[in-house]
Amino acid sequence: MNDKPKILYVDDEVDNLTSFSAVLRRLYHITTAQSGEEALKLLQEQQFQLVISDQRMPKMTGVELFERIKDLYPDCIRIILTGFSEVKSIIDAINKGQVYYYITKPWNLEELKVILNNALETYALKKDNQTLTDEKGELLLQTAKLEKEQVMAQYEILKSQINPHFLFNSMNIISSLIPKSPEMAVKFTSQFSKVFRKVLENNDEVVIPLSQELDFIKSFLFLQKIRFDKSLKIKVKIAKSKLDKMIPPFGLQLLIENAIKHNIISEEQPLTIEISSDGEYIQVKNNFQKRELASKSTGIGLKNLKARYHLLTDLPLMIGEEGGFFIAKIPLIEE
Repeated sequence: MNDKPKILYVDDEVDNLTSFSAVLRRLYHITTAQSGEEALKLLQEQQFQLVISDQRMPKMTGVELFERIKDLYPDCIRIILTGFSEVKSIIDAINKGQVYYYITKPWNLEELKVILNNALETYALKKDNQTLTDEKGELLLQTAKLEKEQVMAQYEILKSQINPHFLFNSMNIISSLIPKSPEMAVKFTSQFSKVFRKVLENNDEVVIPLSQELDFIKSFLFLQKIRFDKSLKIKVKIAKSKLDKMIPPFGLQLLIENAIKHNIISEEQPLTIEISSDGEYIQVKNNFQKRELASKSTGIGLKNLKARYHLLTDLPLMIGEEGGFFIAKIPLIEE
């Protein structure tokens, strides 16, 4: 009996309840109620796939009952049963109670069974669709979570390349300074330890405010001024409204480092680097005076930056030569 569909039949006439239950109890699990109030109480206690109600009942009509059921138990299929061919009652049942079907008295048993079976099939389809929708939603959540975890894993791998890259380049600078100016090499090493401490402090961040990156840039440029003195000129012009925007840690530093690495810097040919805001981008611009490197650049720093940005935004990096200048633009990211 527990496997039979559960139907609640509501009618104020006891004879109708007895007759309905007698002819259909072998096919369905029938529960009866003599009023709308009793029906609502039963619905609180157990779940029914289908509710059939007479229209004309004292205190609460069938339409009024279905209006309540529609809001409280929206999945339940509703059928109105009336002995009157009143168009208004039928329209109200459809519009207000959102009934599945209406049946007029006296009902035909075979027709009634067809209507009930179709209604129960509709209920089963609704529940199946709801289950599929819930499962789809859960799958989408799981997929989004996995994608986020994958992105973060990729980002961590990329980020792990930054410190060795920065450390390796700085060690090369110290190596080049030692034979030419041991005192400068000592000074550089002292300042480098302070700068590298900031690198480690930002190591766990995915993005940081532009203002924080600029603070780091000041320390980084101080190192470069030790090395190049007046041969390196830096101009910074950033709109205050952009300082709270976000960028990947060391993104700006990398562009400045590349400008220094790939261009001739001397008293005869000083390098000027301009850092400015340009719409939703930060721009690093330098006079282009390319120098031949002793060894071919791996390009790991720029590849790393492009890959990190690819995981953070759809906005592209813009890098290239233009009118004797080399210009690199990286997007600003909303927090």
